Amino acid sequence: MADGRARGRLRQLAASLGGALRLSWDSSPSALRATIILSGLTAILPTLMVWLGKHLVDLVVKGSATGTVSGRDVAPTVVALGGTAAVLRALATIQAHRQTLFSTTVELHAERRLLERVAEVDLGYFDQPEWHDRAARATRDLSWRPYSVASTVISLAGSLVGLAGMLALLSTLSPLLALLGLASVIPSAFTQRRVNRDIYQFWNERTAEERQRGYLRHLLSEPQTAKEMRAYGLADHLLERHADVTAGRLAAMRGLHARADRGIVVSALATGLALGGAYALVANRGLAGDFTPGDLTLVIGAFAAVTSQMSVLLGSLFQLDQNAAFLEDYFSFLRVERLLPIADPPAALPATLDDGIRFEDVTFNYPGGHDPAVRGLDLHVRPGELLAVVGANGAGKTSLVKLLLRFYDPSEGTVRVGGVDVREADPAELRQRVGVLFQDFAHYELSARDNVAFGRTERTPSDDAVLGALRTARAEDMVAALPDGLDSMVGRLFEGGHDLSGGEWQRLALARLLFRDADIWVLDEPTASLDAEVEASVFADLRTLLHDRIGIVISHRFSTVRVADRIAVLEGGRVTELGTHAELLAAAGTYARLFELQAAGYR
Repeated sequence: MADGRARGRLRQLAASLGGALRLSWDSSPSALRATIILSGLTAILPTLMVWLGKHLVDLVVKGSATGTVSGRDVAPTVVALGGTAAVLRALATIQAHRQTLFSTTVELHAERRLLERVAEVDLGYFDQPEWHDRAARATRDLSWRPYSVASTVISLAGSLVGLAGMLALLSTLSPLLALLGLASVIPSAFTQRRVNRDIYQFWNERTAEERQRGYLRHLLSEPQTAKEMRAYGLADHLLERHADVTAGRLAAMRGLHARADRGIVVSALATGLALGGAYALVANRGLAGDFTPGDLTLVIGAFAAVTSQMSVLLGSLFQLDQNAAFLEDYFSFLRVERLLPIADPPAALPATLDDGIRFEDVTFNYPGGHDPAVRGLDLHVRPGELLAVVGANGAGKTSLVKLLLRFYDPSEGTVRVGGVDVREADPAELRQRVGVLFQDFAHYELSARDNVAFGRTERTPSDDAVLGALRTARAEDMVAALPDGLDSMVGRLFEGGHDLSGGEWQRLALARLLFRDADIWVLDEPTASLDAEVEASVFADLRTLLHDRIGIVISHRFSTVRVADRIAVLEGGRVTELGTHAELLAAAGTYARLFELQAAGYR
């Protein structure tokens, strides 16, 4: 079983190393090639310098003893040593600069790949706490670990080249010295391996805790929560909770490093014994006359280089082991499978959605949910119709929108658009045909133009088109009052931004929906932040602009829904009443009761 785990670990290591190298190559092939060449040169030149140093010492000692060596004789060796040192220094500096640029290139490429994956994963993943843990592990240290693996592989190769050169020099004098040099780093190898394993286990076990710490930091620092933090006096309470989580992390880290320190002390003593034995051998052989002064210089320089290169080599191996463990989380995240299968080939939606939208005996449970959000629901929305959906919180209204957009698949039943089962359609094509104003719509703290043009990014955001959408959303005057008009920044996140009220943000979101010019309009509480006058104007325009489109409005305001062609009342995930405003009032059911309750507040 242990052999199986070891083989599995080696396969994981190889896969992570291969993935990191491919990532580095994809980000910049030329930069990777340059890094490899520079690393190789800086690994070879120290061996040449040690050999030149031996040659220079032998020449100086010979000249001192016999007088047969002049300054002219040693000049070529001196020049070669100086030139080699200059080249090595220049290459090291160039390599450092190239590595900084290459590291940023790899980081940005790795970040882009992760963001692309996050943007396309099924929405159902966001309901899973374990997925958020997995995402946190994938993004942790993303700024440096992908490049670090590639850099460490290159450094490892350079260390092997340098080590081979130094061992070749030592082997001409005493193979035992090479063995002692290798033996001096073995204790550190075992210690470092254990430390790396403990570090990865430490961070892996604390993923959820670190997410909580990050969330508390978000609550304390974000503009969206700043007002409530102060109004409710929450800052001290949340700071205390943040401190508790941080204290637990620091205590665990102290224990981790204390264990590592004990192992390092023991391994350092063993290393000292091996080095002491090696230097004793060198001293005895020198006293016996077996080594020339140049040989002694070579042995001491090469032995120091061997132990140094072995330390670098083993450090690189253990760094690879550690980084590969972390990067496995990153690469496994990139490989995450879809929750919702895509038909191959997908069925095309018809150019005109003559059959409208159909929910046929639909039942749906959210992942991990106990009670169905939608239960045996049947509903047909016809082309050119504006359907209003009302019901209490939790009745299943917003769930219908998520099923229509195929963010989820129903547990039972079928959702059809234009006669096509949405499970057979291409999700991207389906969503291209739908424009949505969500209840929790996004605030894009960019330009006013961006806030509208994001409704259809493939469409040219000309001033006329953007202003037309703003005009219908009753937001044209609001944007015109901003210093730079459409190009004014909104929100307070960036310099020069202008804060907006909730109603102003909602008008921008409504303009975004109108700019999309989709076949299906879905508005979830579209006027919750608008005043009554603007609300009435907006809905009058929407009703006029609908034409042959399909419109669905979800709202708690009965003054809004009464203008719809039909109104569906949802209770317990089912449609319990369906008809016009007048028909539902006459039926004296749930709709009539709720309408009278709201109307009574205005009498």
